Amino acid sequence: MADKELWDEVDKSGEKSWAQLSPFLDDVRDLPSFVRFIDALRKDREDADRKEALRSAAPYTSWNGWENGSIANFLEAAVAWATTWTDDSRGDAAHLMADNPWKAAARILYAGKYYE
Repeated sequence: MADKELWDEVDKSGEKSWAQLSPFLDDVRDLPSFVRFIDALRKDREDADRKEALRSAAPYTSWNGWENGSIANFLEAAVAWATTWTDDSRGDAAHLMADNPWKAAARILYAGKYYE
């Protein structure tokens, strides 16, 4: 029972995180809005770390939807997501490349949070 309760709480933290971060991501259009997004992403990670210190969600999940805890894993996931999106065989390159470059960069960084 405790595991299910923990799982539900962790799952809800990911939904809440998306609800809080998505306006920042949607608003990215220039350098200042990109920096605001990065700051919101940082605060979201700090919140996840605080929750983890109080009650571990490991080993199979993480608070606020963070799947990549180290900077290396975060950046690896961001690159993998961007590579997948720009792979011509998928045909999705136009979607990411049609974005404003600041928004495309923000989407890539956001993917580093959850992409495995």
